[in-house]
Amino acid sequence: MGYPVPGGEFGHVTLKANVTAFDEDVAKNEGYLYTTHPTYSSQVANDRLTEAVLENIGKQTRTLIDIGSGDGTSTNDLFHKHPGLTLTGVEPAARAVAVAQERFPACTFCVGSILDRDTLPSATFDLALLRGVLHHLSDPALAIANTARLSSRVLIIEPNGLNPILKIIEKRSAYHVEHEEQSFAPSLLRQWCADAGLTVTKQTFAGFVPFFFPTGPAKLIHFFQPLLERIPIINRYFSAVVVMVAEHNGSAG
Repeated sequence: MGYPVPGGEFGHVTLKANVTAFDEDVAKNEGYLYTTHPTYSSQVANDRLTEAVLENIGKQTRTLIDIGSGDGTSTNDLFHKHPGLTLTGVEPAARAVAVAQERFPACTFCVGSILDRDTLPSATFDLALLRGVLHHLSDPALAIANTARLSSRVLIIEPNGLNPILKIIEKRSAYHVEHEEQSFAPSLLRQWCADAGLTVTKQTFAGFVPFFFPTGPAKLIHFFQPLLERIPIINRYFSAVVVMVAEHNGSAG
């Protein structure tokens, strides 16, 4: 299996350099930095994202496509925490897919880019998950449009673009710069959904513990996190992620 290089071609799209950065993480760490031997802050931050997925997955969901499934860790978490769910992961970082296939054989993983429809599964799914994917892409709007073709119901979890602290981290953190991290205002995410024929039927904010944060402060923030999430203004402007459920206009209730 060949591995992408910065600016290399994958299907009909040119990959961003961050795909190679993630593959290098796998080569050095046997998985992504925030999932394999994670620090305390990365573990609890990831756990909150998984909780957000489970809160919105829906009882009738039987098949789910996890777009940008990475090294498969979060996909496998869903498999164990939502019994009866059939999961398919799609990820352009080929080394990450190889690790996922080896570690988590109960799930299906394939190399593909959400920016190139020809590399995606031909099947449709009860739910399509975009968990922390759009902020890594060169064309997030196209990604949402292609995702809308895979399912009538889309769950989006993205860094909270209203958070001023996050904006500083994106400019100062070496990891964020190397992996080309960015964040979008919820209004822009909603516009991209509308352009793809989707209506956002639910929007919430979640989490306060940053990835790669010192353990002591992370434990303090985690202790107060449930309270902070109940304070509307603080939650809206200082939470870690925005969570959106979007449905095709004809199926939104």
